[in-house]
Amino acid sequence: MTSSIEVFCAEETGVINPNIYGHFIEHLGRCIYGGIFDEGSPLSDRRGFRVDVLDAVKAIRCPILRWPGGNFASNYHWEDGIGPRNSRPVRLDTAWNALDDNHFGTDEFIEYCKEIGTNPYICVNTGTGTLDEALRWVEYCNRDGDSTYAAKRSALGHSKPHQVRYWGIGNEIYGKWQHGHRTAVEYGRLAREWSHFMKVVDPHIRTVAVGANDPEWDLSVLRECGNEVDYLSIHIYVGGPEYLPTVAAAHYCEERLELLEHVIAVAESRLQRDAPIEIAFDEWNVWFRGTVENGLEESYALKDGLFAAGVFHAMHRHCRRVTMANLAQLVNVIGAIVSDESGTHITPQYLAFKLYANHFGSRALRLRTDSERFTLGHADGGATPRNSTPFLDASAALTDDRHTLTLAVINRCPDQPLHTRIHLRDAIVSGNALAWELNGLDGMSANTFHDPDAVNITEKPPFQLKEHHTFPAHSVTLIRVPVEVS
Repeated sequence: MTSSIEVFCAEETGVINPNIYGHFIEHLGRCIYGGIFDEGSPLSDRRGFRVDVLDAVKAIRCPILRWPGGNFASNYHWEDGIGPRNSRPVRLDTAWNALDDNHFGTDEFIEYCKEIGTNPYICVNTGTGTLDEALRWVEYCNRDGDSTYAAKRSALGHSKPHQVRYWGIGNEIYGKWQHGHRTAVEYGRLAREWSHFMKVVDPHIRTVAVGANDPEWDLSVLRECGNEVDYLSIHIYVGGPEYLPTVAAAHYCEERLELLEHVIAVAESRLQRDAPIEIAFDEWNVWFRGTVENGLEESYALKDGLFAAGVFHAMHRHCRRVTMANLAQLVNVIGAIVSDESGTHITPQYLAFKLYANHFGSRALRLRTDSERFTLGHADGGATPRNSTPFLDASAALTDDRHTLTLAVINRCPDQPLHTRIHLRDAIVSGNALAWELNGLDGMSANTFHDPDAVNITEKPPFQLKEHHTFPAHSVTLIRVPVEVS
């Protein structure tokens, strides 16, 4: 098959915020306990952090980490999780019907974020919690001086504020499964009040209101709280066992992000704001097999890594509004990393993060692509696109210094390479290119403990980027090439 890519190297479309490569951990299954935090394991350090998991997380340069949920956040009382571990209460988590000994709490979370070099993002309890409880949490984390909760933090050995900038005002409050379920108007009024007073405690924080991937809900919420919050969230889970519907689902995600952009623009026309409301895509992944009974654990194939790359491209194209995203979740629970008592292996989604977080540029460029397309017919539960999907999807960006072009290309075709003409406008190639290819034997290849490298990233020898390039079937290729932009 043939295709073409035309990159307009002098036409920047926005700045890609590194926070789109973020992650999420929840007190659910083996994500935290037995995942990133495993007291007593010979693979853990003195703090209880699994060292092998730490090393894997550091390799993907996680920029922002969301915690403690998720559904768990709506019945979590943060003061249960501070102080000496052996004196913390064991609570029944009624979100997931599980016991939590509170050994991983706020200070452990902050320590973990410092260890991996990431920004903490805390979701407060708007279900069984109170505004006063949320204000105490912001005070504990961010205030300096002699106020009660700042002094309590200092007395527990943390003299400097934790400086948590990002705060979510609840989770999925639109759903009847959620503690504190409310209507859009009720929630919007709550978010307005909570955001306002949390910013009294610390004016520098940024707050995230709950969006429902529903234009009516989202517009109603923003009419109530749009002058107080900084982000509106969206959650999307897609997927199934088949290859083409999974890789095409990135197209569906882009449709929903674009729709949310329009909703926010309508809301902003009636608000008084100096800065735009941004989108926090703070839960997304492939999820169709995991259940509460199996701890929401999935097994992932190359197709799921191609889906993740497609989501990155969608966010690149909408980078002016989509400035934060969090894959759900980081370890074991629909996880990018899989661990057991003996070690870890990584998934294709993890490899997509490793590829883009380490090698892709920040200044998004306009480009034009042309390739054959495929059609899946009727949408499957809202997770597959109604329209046709191109086999080729590409994204391009310059690095901050504008001297290096990065071009990422997805070949979604399950069995044929794409012979592609690449045309760079307004730029001259000034050196050899480097390339990395994410691929496996076929689109259903999967990493396991017995075969941990069935899907992997291959680094190519330096080469001269020519007008024609072939992208293998079921692959993601990222090219970096020095350029002089005119």
